[in-house]
Amino acid sequence: MTSPESMDCQVSAKLLAKMDMFEAIGSFGPWQRRVFFIFFYINIVGIWQNLAITFFAPNMDFRCVEPAIQKDNETNGTLYNNFCEVPLSEANDSTPCTKWEYDTSYFSQTIVSEWDLVCSREWLVSLAKSIYMVGFLISVIFFGQLSDSVGRFTAVAISYIITVVSMLLALLSTSFTMFLILRFLQAFGRTGLTTVGFVLVMELVGPQHRTETGIAIQIGWAIGFSSLAAVAWLFRHWFWFQVALSVPILPLAFAYRIVPESPRWLLMKGKTTELEKMLRNAAKINGREIKGDLKDILMVDDKAEEEKQKTRTLFDVLKMPKMRNRTFNMIYLWMVNSFMYYGLSFNTNDLAGNPYLNFFVAGALEFPSYALLFWGIKKWGRRPTLIALMFVGGAACVAIVPVPEDLPWLSTSFAMAGKFCVTGSFGLLYLYTSELFPTVVRNVTLGSCSMCARIGSILAPFVRELGKATHPAVPNVLYGLLALTSGLLALLLPETRGMNMPDSMEDGENFGRFSKEKDSPNGCLEERPTTATSSHL
Repeated sequence: MTSPESMDCQVSAKLLAKMDMFEAIGSFGPWQRRVFFIFFYINIVGIWQNLAITFFAPNMDFRCVEPAIQKDNETNGTLYNNFCEVPLSEANDSTPCTKWEYDTSYFSQTIVSEWDLVCSREWLVSLAKSIYMVGFLISVIFFGQLSDSVGRFTAVAISYIITVVSMLLALLSTSFTMFLILRFLQAFGRTGLTTVGFVLVMELVGPQHRTETGIAIQIGWAIGFSSLAAVAWLFRHWFWFQVALSVPILPLAFAYRIVPESPRWLLMKGKTTELEKMLRNAAKINGREIKGDLKDILMVDDKAEEEKQKTRTLFDVLKMPKMRNRTFNMIYLWMVNSFMYYGLSFNTNDLAGNPYLNFFVAGALEFPSYALLFWGIKKWGRRPTLIALMFVGGAACVAIVPVPEDLPWLSTSFAMAGKFCVTGSFGLLYLYTSELFPTVVRNVTLGSCSMCARIGSILAPFVRELGKATHPAVPNVLYGLLALTSGLLALLLPETRGMNMPDSMEDGENFGRFSKEKDSPNGCLEERPTTATSSHL
């Protein structure tokens, strides 16, 4: 009797003989490349928004102006002493400051000096960072589900409109509260652009170029990170800095003619007429000729046909044991990586030296990090590379604890090493997650993981306050413990290198059942998921 695994293998081998979409239109031709470069550019200007708060609200030295400091109190009137209270001359008592003057050596005018976010109001800086991440969290929930329901292109268009309107209105901010609300809306809109855009690009590219594309598009984050220091250095007033961040977004309005809908989404929704038109256009742009009947590409099996009629949610994923376990595992990995990434990135101002230079170095480190990541996943695969990065990154953070205070360069070096590793692991999670889950829930699962990651990024700005309230070593020890547990949990995930992306829910649940086995039944000689539909695209 033929085993179920053998039957699955026979069905997959049979359908592999059919025409493949990317064999027909090309795996990574001009049609895919132009969409790739649009979202690559969006990643550059997108990370500007994420990390702009570092320069909107940097550490600024200050001195009290009102009440006025008595002239006989040594040189307090001429130094930026960061005192929040003024001593009274007639007694040992002191009185709180009500007005401050700020050191403009590095920064001209920031939201700190604009709305006096110092002393008892200093915590509002961390709140501003967290509010942005709350917008990020809500966005991935909303746009993740929306894009799986109405399509990737529609979700991208809506998020772009929200981003542009909120960024331009931010220029009119007359209070810190108004600034916070508009930062929230910027995060809500901008996140949809990058999260949905990443999934769209991955679904436009053939399997043989998927790894390179998934890593290469994230190099845009590295370019944006390091270039933000130059933008902030040129525009040291927060208003003009906001202008510099907003203008580069505007030309993207003309990209609507270039960005297509996802062919995988069209197929799973049964929109074969639109899909056929798109494929013919893509083949023409790529200089390819479609040989054979397009029906061979558009054909799916009965179970995939049933998927077209359903709108899947995260609850559908959680009903399936293997995907449920992988989802919770990935959620934890995303939370830890986001917590560490933003905790280390936001606090570059606390490191010794020039704040612009420190920020630039932290951003520049992402280039070799992605290079190492690319080499690692090609040589070792997704899972071993992720584990190695988490272990080394956590160890680097813990190594900061015993460093003497008179060696600030060494602690800065360890912090940068931790940032180097967590950049690679965070970048890998986007690729890894999109490969683990099927097309019908790919955006909602990636969005859900990204949503939960925002819990980490919301808490990250308050790591600084945690260290002040307890012990300076606590944040770095916490980073190390979280990274260690993440690396251990990653051992439970299946490897995805060389595997075709799953499409249906059954594909996702059965993912990883077959590996490369030369002596497997019925001559299944290549690595792939077990079910039929995953072999189509």
